[in-house]
Amino acid sequence: MSEGVQPTASTPAPEKSLVQKIQDTVILGRRFLENNKKPTRDALAQRIRQIRFLFFSLFGKDAAIVKNVELLLKEANTKGLSADQFAQILSEVESLSDFLGKLGTSPLSCQISHTSRAPLTKNVFVIHGHDELNTRRLTQLLQSHFNLNPIAMLSKPGMSRPLIEKFEDEAQTCSFAFGLFTPDDEIIKAANHYKQARPNVVYEVGWFIGRLGKHRVTLLLQEGTNIHSDLDGVSRIPFSDNIEDKFLDIQKELKAAKIIT
Repeated sequence: MSEGVQPTASTPAPEKSLVQKIQDTVILGRRFLENNKKPTRDALAQRIRQIRFLFFSLFGKDAAIVKNVELLLKEANTKGLSADQFAQILSEVESLSDFLGKLGTSPLSCQISHTSRAPLTKNVFVIHGHDELNTRRLTQLLQSHFNLNPIAMLSKPGMSRPLIEKFEDEAQTCSFAFGLFTPDDEIIKAANHYKQARPNVVYEVGWFIGRLGKHRVTLLLQEGTNIHSDLDGVSRIPFSDNIEDKFLDIQKELKAAKIIT
């Protein structure tokens, strides 16, 4: 390098849009079929789950297309899908992604999906399942050590509101979220047994990822808890029994998101 010339910092590649991720899923799905002439039921079901997660993120949980994919996933988990059936699904997904891609380049189009502006509050949402002890430990830690205002649904009265409405009323005031993944539900599939977090935990984490972005969501993963591969890429902190043991890791995540200094 010549004297006086300063190296320039490389610019990180922008995150792919959901439409691009759907297109990548189609490409990877076809490569998978090329290399696996007789794919297993679980392998195909996993790929349907990836499609469902992307459609959920793009259209929302109540969209007809999401419900249709959920029916496909149910069929994949029970009866199973053939390679030809999965290839047909990929073709239909590709047609949709092509349409959305063209729509996105139209001068009349608007951005399909984007995160919301994070509210300027000290409210931090604590997403949890049945482990109330660690939920209370986490809320006390956030309040006592970091001077934040933790919000956990176990501490809020229902006020005669439907559960989803109650959740959204509280969640929309938060600038960060922790998802407490504990082994609450036992799943038995043939000879495969594992434990995973409650469905509400997965849903609420997805809601916050869509609203605030991955950099403002952290997963606290207890030992022995299976986690969906759809959540790969979201920051996670593994722990054994007591969430308080991860004080420094929690502090690091809050500082990275500029929630604390």
